[in-house]
Amino acid sequence: MRRRTALSVVSAAVGGGLVPFSFASAPAAARGRALPSPPSARWDFDERTGAVTLEAVSGTADPVGYVFNDARYKPDSDPLRRRGVRGRALYFDGYSTVVTADGPGSLDPAGGITLDVWIAPYAYEHGIDGKPQALVDQHNPDAGTGFLLGLRRFGQIVFQLGFGDGLVEVKGAPDEPAPKNRWTHVTATYDPAARQLRLYRDGRPIGAAATPDKAPVLAPDEALLIGRHNRPTLLNGEFHANMYMGLMDSLVIRPGALDDTAAHREHAEQVAALPGRRVPRPDLTPQRSRFDGDRHRPQFHMMPPWHWMNEPHAPVYFKGKYHIFYQHNPLGPYWGQIHWGHAVSTDMVHWRDLPVALAPAAGSVGPDGCWSGSAFVDGDRGPVLFFTGGDDRLPHRQRTGLAVSTYPADRDTDLPTWTMKSEPVTEAPAGLPAGPGAAWAENFRDPFVWEEDGVWYQLVGSGIVDYDGTRVARKHGGTALVYTARRPEGPWTYRGPLHFNDLATRPEPGEVWELPVLLPLPGPGGRRTGKHILLICPWWEGFNPNAVKHTYYWIGTFDKRACRFLPDHDEPREFDFGEHFTGPSGFITPDGRSVVFSITQDRRSEQQHAQSGWAHNAGMPVSVSLRGDGRLGVEPIAEAAGLRGERLARIRRTSLKEADRRLAGVGGDLLDVSAVIEPRGARTITLAVRACADGAEETLLSYDTAERRFFIDRGRSSLDPDVRKGVHGGAVELDEGRLRLRVLLDRSMLEAYVNGTNSITSRVYPTRKDATGLRLTAEGGAAHVVELDVWRMNGAYDAPVAPAVYDPPRPADVDALPNHDFATGDLTGWTVVSGTTFSDANVTTRTDWGWGGPFHQADTGDDRGGHHLWGFNPDAGGDDATGVLRSATVVLGGDGVVDLLVSGGNDPDRLYAAVVRADDGKILAKATGRGGEQYRRVVFDLAGHIGERIYVEVVDRATGGWGHINVDDVNVPVRRS
Repeated sequence: MRRRTALSVVSAAVGGGLVPFSFASAPAAARGRALPSPPSARWDFDERTGAVTLEAVSGTADPVGYVFNDARYKPDSDPLRRRGVRGRALYFDGYSTVVTADGPGSLDPAGGITLDVWIAPYAYEHGIDGKPQALVDQHNPDAGTGFLLGLRRFGQIVFQLGFGDGLVEVKGAPDEPAPKNRWTHVTATYDPAARQLRLYRDGRPIGAAATPDKAPVLAPDEALLIGRHNRPTLLNGEFHANMYMGLMDSLVIRPGALDDTAAHREHAEQVAALPGRRVPRPDLTPQRSRFDGDRHRPQFHMMPPWHWMNEPHAPVYFKGKYHIFYQHNPLGPYWGQIHWGHAVSTDMVHWRDLPVALAPAAGSVGPDGCWSGSAFVDGDRGPVLFFTGGDDRLPHRQRTGLAVSTYPADRDTDLPTWTMKSEPVTEAPAGLPAGPGAAWAENFRDPFVWEEDGVWYQLVGSGIVDYDGTRVARKHGGTALVYTARRPEGPWTYRGPLHFNDLATRPEPGEVWELPVLLPLPGPGGRRTGKHILLICPWWEGFNPNAVKHTYYWIGTFDKRACRFLPDHDEPREFDFGEHFTGPSGFITPDGRSVVFSITQDRRSEQQHAQSGWAHNAGMPVSVSLRGDGRLGVEPIAEAAGLRGERLARIRRTSLKEADRRLAGVGGDLLDVSAVIEPRGARTITLAVRACADGAEETLLSYDTAERRFFIDRGRSSLDPDVRKGVHGGAVELDEGRLRLRVLLDRSMLEAYVNGTNSITSRVYPTRKDATGLRLTAEGGAAHVVELDVWRMNGAYDAPVAPAVYDPPRPADVDALPNHDFATGDLTGWTVVSGTTFSDANVTTRTDWGWGGPFHQADTGDDRGGHHLWGFNPDAGGDDATGVLRSATVVLGGDGVVDLLVSGGNDPDRLYAAVVRADDGKILAKATGRGGEQYRRVVFDLAGHIGERIYVEVVDRATGGWGHINVDDVNVPVRRS
């Protein structure tokens, strides 16, 4: 579970095997074709446990790579397995599962090659860089050697075979893909007699391609990979693309070729050997238990069963059930290949996962992504979905589309099945007039739709620009474009911009508005007020500190006839004071409340996402209203109380000091805290959550009575240097002289609501098991607690919540490497051995490198400035400069585990950070960058070298593009003398 090694040794028992499918050789064909012989390699994936799978011909136990073999934030767990076509099957998770083998055994390609496998895909990859999702491959595309069997976009089956001067590819018919959520028998064969590659699906021919009149050439120097491409595209410096996602069973590689008759017969024989002579239905349902014990994964907030989530959207109520959809990448915890996930609830807080609602599909409005949108009920046919369709073939790439459910036919109120209409709903033609300029056609997304008095309204997020031909010459600001129609399918009439911000005077709302939401604001008692709230998220083409972190709103009046929003205040207001609340969506509940959903971004690095296996979750839905004093009311929905379990504390009318005493022993990582406090002269009132007894880790929620400011201080929220810290807050008035506080704490998730008017949504990632306490303190005065209640919270899903698991403590009787994180602001403690690339000028506090990407340097209590070593110095040669930098020499102690942050160019021979043994100069371990500036932490287990003298050396002998390396937070356990 903890970061132990840079290279893990895999050992596990192989067992649970069943009798494999038979592949006996058939009689020779009349034309002399060499029909398949017994397998040269076979993987049945029948293991029930362990991180290896048996290659049955050689008896070799091949390692199964999997993210949780050596988990970072949870207990270790084995690769996923489910019932197969016969016996067991291996579940490839789309981004981390891969089997590495030596090769296909004894195989002479001149006599033919045949590959058989059963697959049940869960999701298709986009086809990144034009490469297939590899089912099995051992090829070198540069040399044109080896073979690959895989899937192209939308499940099209392909087989590639190299002949030494290139790869020949046969493609299955586009209308004969390997369908999702069912077992498909895929066979690929090379027939030397016919000079042909052929593909079969379930025993039927689906494609053929001619081959050269020469023998194929294998790629024996390459590893044979199952589930991943030999030359995958690296995404975000962390994720391997071109990987398979779904179940796989009975992979066989054989010498010889199949003809159509033999392929049909073999498939029929395999099916006949199954129980009931039927292929079973695969179980591809994602299981949340995969993350049991994750100390940071929220438990009572809505989130996907796995992988990437972005904003929830399209909330809708229908036939007694609330539905929410969300941006989702099922193939891994990173942005891309966006689908619509789907969940259903009877109360907006207890959720059930449903199948993916929308997926990119050929011939649809969204072949390259189904991005955000909204939903509204269209009478008897139920909800309709409006979504942003991504199509990279179009000049403007984005338009809005419509999807309908099968409810009218199946009457299933879970609404599990949706169909996208083939025609777009609205598009942005060039030159669409919008106020002071034209709509920014390249940014046209996130439809928000509702029906009122027989009229359908649609807002589309965009910006206003001036064009010089096709070039954007000037940006005026963000906007929401308004369309109206009499029915969802249209035709839709453009009505102009709803409202917009002037970048010159009010830049905060951005160059483009994303996710515009317009909701009526009920008043006290639910009465109508005639006022609306307009919510938006700012988007900028380049880096801007206001991008993503903020959600802005105006209160005003919606003029239905003119389709314009008239704000009551010119200045946009910040909806949430934290830096994690974004992506609003909203709807009106059956009882007339206006409810807003949101995404709580976790602000973790790409490496942390990869190690955890998930990214982001929804915020608690909040009710918005117009208070009697004219201010916006913001509170968690009343249904949140339905998640409460045991009451841990009930305190009434006592001093703050006495209340704090009674909180001793009260705490947890799943809590609902409600308090009413009278300051009575106190300068500040502070509630500490996720607090250790010694204060080493704690998160502070404070109200400053003098400044009338509520804020969160995460300076000591985590001892993990890779966790973002900071202080965030805003102005809040007391409520009739009282501080009313509501805190929802869900492992890494923290939401604080103050006085019913403002909120702070944030993230905390404690590392210590005892960081669960609560403390209540005040400065000055005689603060009085009117009431304080603490409840333990239950999970949002129908399964018991597994306790969070933490790493054991590292040895504390060690010293640190001098100036290990460059906190001095220079190279004190380090020696420039040679060259000019490293100097004091390379030590910087920059958080990005000019266009917006974060470095994610260490954030420690010892270095609040965030110093780090950026190897690129534009004033000293940039990428072309070279040199060597060396730390002090120390004796390795503690547990011998060294870790550091590294980024920059990818060149392990000329560009690296290394741990070197001082006595003989031997490199004990080293790491290079991955062609990106964002730091990633590397870990070296050097326990075998405890007691030896070592130093850290940073080497740059590379020139040209990415010819630099960055280093920070070099943690060496140094033996005390």
